[in-house]
Amino acid sequence: MIISAAEIPDSIIIIGIVVAVVVLVGVIIAAVLVKRSAAKRKKEQTADDESVRDDSGGASVPEDRTAEDMSESAPCDSVTDVSVESFTQIESDSEAQPEVQPEADMPEEDPEEAQPVKKQKESRVRTSRRAAGSWTVEYKRLGEYVAVLCAKNGEPMLSSETYSTEEGARAGIGTIVKNITGGGTFVIYRDKNDNYYFKLKTAGNKFLCVGETYRSKDQCEKAMESVKRLAPTAPVSGGLSESDEYIEYSPATVTIPPDAAPGRWQIESMSGGMFRAKLYAANGQLMLTTEEVSSQRTAIAVVESIKKNAADGNFVIDRDKFGRYYYKLRNARKSVICMGESYDSLPSCVKAIETVRRYCATAVLPV
Repeated sequence: MIISAAEIPDSIIIIGIVVAVVVLVGVIIAAVLVKRSAAKRKKEQTADDESVRDDSGGASVPEDRTAEDMSESAPCDSVTDVSVESFTQIESDSEAQPEVQPEADMPEEDPEEAQPVKKQKESRVRTSRRAAGSWTVEYKRLGEYVAVLCAKNGEPMLSSETYSTEEGARAGIGTIVKNITGGGTFVIYRDKNDNYYFKLKTAGNKFLCVGETYRSKDQCEKAMESVKRLAPTAPVSGGLSESDEYIEYSPATVTIPPDAAPGRWQIESMSGGMFRAKLYAANGQLMLTTEEVSSQRTAIAVVESIKKNAADGNFVIDRDKFGRYYYKLRNARKSVICMGESYDSLPSCVKAIETVRRYCATAVLPV
């Protein structure tokens, strides 16, 4: 049976309308309540953000920004200042330590607990300690090699005696370290230009190595202490390092003018019962100084060796870390007998060699 709209009672229609209105009102009220609740939560979040900003002393960072975005946009002057200041202090502290622990022995920090600046600082500490110093073997020319101790910045600190093979130079490093840690003697010298340098000798007074030249005695002493600290633990680099090769000296015939005034040798008595010889020009200028020896008789024998090898022209010319030239007088076995002063140019150094040869041929040794 189909009921028409006209047959529906008015009361049912009214009830339907009322129900529809109630449902609509309920929906509207629910929507208003949801909107108010969302607004309240947003207000509370804003208040929390302002509280965080006040506590931290800076602007808050949105949660959707990545660490990479922050690193690109945020100023980093304060972090940089902390890193540089820490690194400078750590470098000073690391140099003052007599021993350097290998990286494997250093405790690792928990990545979740370590701060970025602290991690950066510790990385620099390890790099600085690994690069505190190193031994290298340098090729000077065919059949001649030297061992060199370099500082962490790559500058040489000392150079060894000359060895005929690379293996001999590497073995010589062990001998040098052994004498540095005990038994050997450091001696500081001053040249005619008031520059200072040191040598390391064995207990038997055999020359092992020589340091670079310094403008003051204080600088020389500090360099010597650095060598004592760094040499025993410095790693030995593999292979050969590039270096200035010895400059070949071609001896010319010594010509002595008939009216040339002769030079003179002088044997000096040193402390501890040691002796050394000095060669002076006719005008009193110091030309060279021998190594210290244990007796006057040995000093005289050294003078005779110098005279012979100077006449044979057994000189080589080398350069220091400042680019200055100096000569070495060696015997037939290529062992250094004595070293000359440093000169700013190669011609000046060669001229000094010729002068030494001339005075060695004419200088008188007092009896």
